[in-house]
Amino acid sequence: MTTTETEVKEETPPEEEEFDYSKVEDIIESLPQKSRRHLIPVLQRIQGAYRYLPEEALDVLMEELKISRAEIYGVISFYPGLMITEPGKYILKVCVGTACFVKGCEIICNKVDEQYHIKVGETDEKKLFTLQTASCMGNCGAAPILVVGDDFYGNLDPEDTLSTLGSYEDKE
Repeated sequence: MTTTETEVKEETPPEEEEFDYSKVEDIIESLPQKSRRHLIPVLQRIQGAYRYLPEEALDVLMEELKISRAEIYGVISFYPGLMITEPGKYILKVCVGTACFVKGCEIICNKVDEQYHIKVGETDEKKLFTLQTASCMGNCGAAPILVVGDDFYGNLDPEDTLSTLGSYEDKE
């Protein structure tokens, strides 16, 4: 490049990924009949395919099952396991049952909030962690309990929460 030439760099906006409709279409096509009575299992299968319930998938569902957005969101809002926002790579589930509460589950949630700036139901900026609670995990002898993805941590010292989660950050 000579001194008379100038380099022009144009910033291009990041391309949005095109939504893959094939998964939701396959799920709907597998139904014995296109009926509202299949709504809950269809929502669960869609979430299984996409990890959450994308707006585009819900639009297809409304059209194919001939139901309103209000009906769909009525079901989604009733079941806490159904998510309309993309979760982090790891879902953190903190047991908040009586034994876990007594042994510091609230401290675990506070530590997560202090470090990752997320409250229950939120996902951190890096999309690494989503914080959720569970009423009881049925293992009160191991209180307090934290589940990270598929990994179970019982008898967790609440003060060790951040070092436990740090090992997942190191994997990234």
